[in-house]
Amino acid sequence: MGIPALGIDITPLAVELTRRAGGPALRRCVFEPLPGTGWWAEALLADGNIGIGGDPAALLQRLRELVRPGGTVIAELSPPGAQSGVHTIRLRQAGRTSDWFTWATVSIDDIAPLAGRSGFPVVERWNAAGRWFASLS
Repeated sequence: MGIPALGIDITPLAVELTRRAGGPALRRCVFEPLPGTGWWAEALLADGNIGIGGDPAALLQRLRELVRPGGTVIAELSPPGAQSGVHTIRLRQAGRTSDWFTWATVSIDDIAPLAGRSGFPVVERWNAAGRWFASLS
């Protein structure tokens, strides 16, 4: 039967691609009401999505609400030595440019105190194919 999963994103294309691949997805902001609040076993922040909203502490606090007690967050982070911070950026792809938005980056070096303040001690850190991850539980 598998593991229950739900993708969420504010961009219609991301939701469409997830659905085309066979996954359930909602066009919704993580800070809005979501189904299963307090029920999810895990939350995945891939591709640096710990930067959503430009406030990693607020995002981790929100994930504390979404996952069940003892739940886990898997976060992809910037590599060791990278500078953590908040940036105003925009995306460009295929000749299109997004509006400016706030994004944060968090280095693997800086995750422990940030996660700890949100009630997520770092359980494990690892590197896979040049990408850095931490398990917070």
